[in-house]
Amino acid sequence: MVNITAKLKRVGNSLGIIVPSDVVDNNDLKEGEELFINIHVNEVSSVGQMLAEARRHKLNFKRSTQEILDEIDRDSD
Repeated sequence: MVNITAKLKRVGNSLGIIVPSDVVDNNDLKEGEELFINIHVNEVSSVGQMLAEARRHKLNFKRSTQEILDEIDRDSD
């Protein structure tokens, strides 16, 4: 079993995924083969939503939310 993360891309009127070449090579996949795919949607689309979800589950952080957000801002430059 192989796990990959993929973004959906527009292919005509549909959406598709790209299977990375190393996965294709390592599993000897060929064009036209059928794959069984489990889809797990990542519903957390922002840091704010992630932190809100953590608070909802009553997770405690050693630092404040603002300190975490400030660090993310510094690291993204």
